[in-house]
Amino acid sequence: MVAEVYDIAHPLSETVGDVDFYIRAADGIRGRILEPACGTGRILIPLLEAGHAADGVDHSPDMLEICRAHCQKRDLVPTLHATDISTFIVPETYEAVIMPRGSIRNVEGRDATLRTLECFRDSLVPGGRLLLDVTIPLFIEGTLPIIEHWARDQYVYTCETLIVEYDPFLNRTVRYARYAKWDDGELVTTELHRFCFQHWNLDEFRNLLTTAGFTDITVTGNFRDEAPRADTRYWNFSARKPAPAM
Repeated sequence: MVAEVYDIAHPLSETVGDVDFYIRAADGIRGRILEPACGTGRILIPLLEAGHAADGVDHSPDMLEICRAHCQKRDLVPTLHATDISTFIVPETYEAVIMPRGSIRNVEGRDATLRTLECFRDSLVPGGRLLLDVTIPLFIEGTLPIIEHWARDQYVYTCETLIVEYDPFLNRTVRYARYAKWDDGELVTTELHRFCFQHWNLDEFRNLLTTAGFTDITVTGNFRDEAPRADTRYWNFSARKPAPAM
């Protein structure tokens, strides 16, 4: 149900400025592009429609099934991989790896995040670019009385966030979300999911990229060519895999 609700709550038309940002960033890229955690295709499909050779990888076959259906409606046939992004490597294949929507925070823990970044590095050609954004967390501790709802066809979907826990030592937020699908007031199905969000500050994530072997690291804010500020909501990182010395 996470994939089903995500497709409704975050349609392909949704943007926080990130779609145009990544399309502009990819403008000079002529080789293949990889989007880890591509989900239902909100960024991948515009990349394909802009003429890029873009592949997607996601741990959720359900997300990829929806992505594939959206692509078929547009006569697009991308290569989609259903696997863990922290182990997925296609050596020196991609000119760019693009990971939007703050998805890197879904990788739990420093070691797993470092392994994931190293996979991205190994999948890039020498001199290839990594582009990703890190969402700055808004912490709300305790039980959240938040219920969101959406409608599609005859169904109503609800999502109730039950618990939020913040671990200051691990800098990690855990929340539980209960999804439900209703038909004329009758419960069709329900699922409970655990979501863990790993948080970073600017220096931590910059150092993580350096440890993973990236160079030429720059950061801007809010999908604009501006320096990060105190009220920045998204950090946009750009880095390169070093090219061999001549």
